[in-house]
Amino acid sequence: MAMDFIAGCIGGCAGIIAGHPLDTLKVHVQSGRGSALECTKALLKGGTLTTAYRGIGAPLGGIAAVNAIVFGAYGNTRRALPNPDSLATHATAGASAGLLQSFACSPVELVKTRQQLARPGDRMPSGAWSGARHILRTGGIRALYRGLGITIVRDSPALAIYFTSYEALTRGDQSMMKVFMAGGAAGCLSWILLYPIDVVKSRLQGDAVGRYSGAWDCFRQSIKSEGWRCMGRGLGAVTLRAFISNGACFSAVVWTERAWHHLTTDNAVMSLAQAAAISEVVRHDSPDLYYDL
Repeated sequence: MAMDFIAGCIGGCAGIIAGHPLDTLKVHVQSGRGSALECTKALLKGGTLTTAYRGIGAPLGGIAAVNAIVFGAYGNTRRALPNPDSLATHATAGASAGLLQSFACSPVELVKTRQQLARPGDRMPSGAWSGARHILRTGGIRALYRGLGITIVRDSPALAIYFTSYEALTRGDQSMMKVFMAGGAAGCLSWILLYPIDVVKSRLQGDAVGRYSGAWDCFRQSIKSEGWRCMGRGLGAVTLRAFISNGACFSAVVWTERAWHHLTTDNAVMSLAQAAAISEVVRHDSPDLYYDL
C-alpha cells in the first residue's frame, strides 16, 4: 500500500528533525569525548545549534528510503500474515522491516556518524552525498557498508519490540496525545534493551583509522580499555531522544494517514454526488435515454 511508504517517509523526517541534536550528543558521548554535560557544552559553544545539527543531511537524505522500507515492509508483511491484528504478527512484521531497513540505514548512519565526530581540519565533507562519495573514494563500497552486520543485529529485534509495544499501548485509544506518548515509550523501550549493540555500532562506524577489525573486536577492546560501563554511556541522552523522535514520528505517520483517509473519503463522496447529479440531468433532459435504461 502506497500510503504506508508516504506516511513512513513523512514520519521519519519529523523524527529526525526533532531528535537529531540529541543523536549528535549520543554519538559524542558514546565515542568517549566526555560526559553528557561536557559534550552538551561543547555542542552549544557559540550559542547556536549548528554543531548539534551537523550530519543531519545524511539521515534526511536517506530517510525517504529507510522509512519507506520500514513502514512499507511492516504494513505489507502484517497484512499478508494469517492473523494481522495479533501482537505476534506485529513482532514478525517489525523484525522483517528491521532486517530490510539495515541495508539502507547502515551507510546512512555511517556517513552521519563520521560527520558528527569530525573535528576542525578533518577532510570529511559536510554534505550527505559528498560525505558518501568521500568514503567511497577513500575506502570503496566495503568502507561505506562497514558495520552492516551489527546494524542488522540491532535493528531486527529493535523494530520487533518497537511495533509490538506501540500496538499494545494504542489499542482502544488512538488520540494524538496517546499516539505521541506510545510512540515515545516504544522508542525508549527498543533503544534501552539493545543499547550496548548501538554503542558498538557507533564506535565501529566512527572508526576512520581502522582501529577495530570488526564488531567483536570493537566490543572486546572497549571493555578492556574502559570497562563495562562504557556500554551504557550516553543512555540518558538516547532515551530522551528516542521519546521525542519516535513520538514525533508516529504522530506524523498517524496524522498523514488520517489526512489521506479524509481526502479520499471526501473525493469519493464528491464523485458520488456528481454521478447522482449527472444521472438526474440525464433523466430529466433525455427521456429517451431514461426509458432505454
